[in-house]
Amino acid sequence: METKAKALYQFIVEKAPQFTEEWFTHQSVKTGSDYSLDAPPQISEKIREQNSNYVRLVAKSLDQSNEEMKETIGAWTKKTAADRAQSRTSIAEVTRNFGIFRRIFWQFIERFTSETNLPITIQDLFYWEKKLNTALDYVIESFTKEFMKIMIMRLEAQSSLIKELSAPVIELTDYIGLLPIIGDIDTARAKNIMESSLQQSIDSGISILILDLSGVVTVDTMVAKEIFQLAEALRLIGVETVICGIRPEVAQTAIQLGIDFSGMKMESSLQKAVRKMAKNI
Repeated sequence: METKAKALYQFIVEKAPQFTEEWFTHQSVKTGSDYSLDAPPQISEKIREQNSNYVRLVAKSLDQSNEEMKETIGAWTKKTAADRAQSRTSIAEVTRNFGIFRRIFWQFIERFTSETNLPITIQDLFYWEKKLNTALDYVIESFTKEFMKIMIMRLEAQSSLIKELSAPVIELTDYIGLLPIIGDIDTARAKNIMESSLQQSIDSGISILILDLSGVVTVDTMVAKEIFQLAEALRLIGVETVICGIRPEVAQTAIQLGIDFSGMKMESSLQKAVRKMAKNI
């Protein structure tokens, strides 16, 4: 490392704890945020440690190639992004604090240039600006990438769970299952119900599925088509479908629309469907 860059590096590393305390003075009380002044002591201590380590990593970039810098900083941002994602710290809060971090970082470089006996030239400053700002930019770039990756994975997992819960096949016996459907059915939900119920029926090994429509307020031709397709798909995998619980007003609407359920096994209510099957057990 060139003499002046090495001296700057040592100065920043030695001042890392002081740097972090100055950075901390810009925090306020924000409930749930890791950066909040009222955060638990163990969280505040961890934040201080992570901040000081970022100071050292950015300073180290003075003697690294871009590839080396990205490798060391990227490994650290994976850890810190995971920590922030576990809390209620928003990405907006992270970027705000990073802006403070950058300003303080350059304030310490200004202090170094005023305190050192080394002859600092404009070329030195431009070189440091290029190296350090590249590293600082990569900190926020890599952090944001990791943070958003975690958030997207979490949302996808939650979405998958919601979809599964919206079409649960309940095992009544070893071979009889119940699929209660509640609310409106659009094309997207109908597709999810079909995919989910088929897979759940296969996984549970049932041979009869009771489709309870008592919670469905309206039935149109699209809904009827999806019900028929579901029954046919279940038949192809060896599962018999019994439809029950169609409301009187829904039945009237179905007749007016010319929807024909006559080719399907029907029961007026879930209780009757279960009672009839219980007799055959």
